[in-house]
Amino acid sequence: MLWATRISNIRLYQYHRSLLFTAPHSFRTKLNFSSLSQPQRYCYLDEDCDDFLPWLEQKAGAKISSVLSIGKSAFGRSLFASKSIQTGDCILKVPYSVQITPDNLLPEIKSLLGDEVGNIAKLAIVILCEQKIRRKSEWAPYISRLPQPGEMHNMIFWSQDELEMIRQSSVYHETINQKSQTENDFLAIKRALRHDPEILGDITYEGFMHACSLVGSRAWGSTKGLSLIPFADFLNHDGVTEAIVLSDEDKQDSEVIADRDYGPGEQVLIRYGKFPNATLMLDFGFSLPHNIHDQVQVHFNLPHHDLLREMKIDLLQRHCTPPIKDVNGFKSSLESFTIKLGSGVC
Repeated sequence: MLWATRISNIRLYQYHRSLLFTAPHSFRTKLNFSSLSQPQRYCYLDEDCDDFLPWLEQKAGAKISSVLSIGKSAFGRSLFASKSIQTGDCILKVPYSVQITPDNLLPEIKSLLGDEVGNIAKLAIVILCEQKIRRKSEWAPYISRLPQPGEMHNMIFWSQDELEMIRQSSVYHETINQKSQTENDFLAIKRALRHDPEILGDITYEGFMHACSLVGSRAWGSTKGLSLIPFADFLNHDGVTEAIVLSDEDKQDSEVIADRDYGPGEQVLIRYGKFPNATLMLDFGFSLPHNIHDQVQVHFNLPHHDLLREMKIDLLQRHCTPPIKDVNGFKSSLESFTIKLGSGVC
């Protein structure tokens, strides 16, 4: 059985289109527009990661990749072709045994949390526990290379003044909801662990929010709920490519198959999902200038006393994009419709 689900916290894929074209220069910098669709042939090897793949392969007891190397690009840590790659080649294979899931929670914490806290928060706690013991952690080479708070641009980290600039956008409300959910999870965890506060030590809301953002931007759906896949999560996003992370329950591993040829030194890209810019900005901290999956949701009012209400709803259902339903099972209202913007639409 194959899995290929990238986790995204956003419930409604909405975006205020004018935001992309009328924001002042300083705000466009904050939006962090990316052009990952263009081939990246500038490979600067990341010397800080020279020992990472050998460590992971030793831990896995298996070869993970012979064609990829860790480097740095304009978009941060990246994976580059170390030799020629042909379409259809398996470029990496990460066994389940070296993936981090909510099952990695300490038994004493797992028994206290129950079902009140979701998988994103549980996996965030795993990260915090491993960070707490530093070099003693069996995952230290991976945990220490995860992005630091100042390196992340997810909208949950935006200041209130910055969020005010997009108040008219529905992604503003998604950000507020995400902050609220993170705070609720944090309070639930604090309550659950109140009788044994030494388990996590001096956990702060800021530290928990950072850990949740790491999970939300890097984890993939799996039979364990969520999985962090070391090495594979160094791959950057391209909305056009067909290459994705596939998890095979029979083989007990996750792999990526190249969807095109790559020359040595060229950055290798995958697709996190068919996400509009709202999702990319909210959960991953960047957007694409020409996003073929971009879309906008238009809201309007259909009062119940409108004699033509049922006729209007029927017309919308027959001629407009169906309401969006995401991985969380949330559906948009009947009193809205979605316009898929695609590339080249202003």
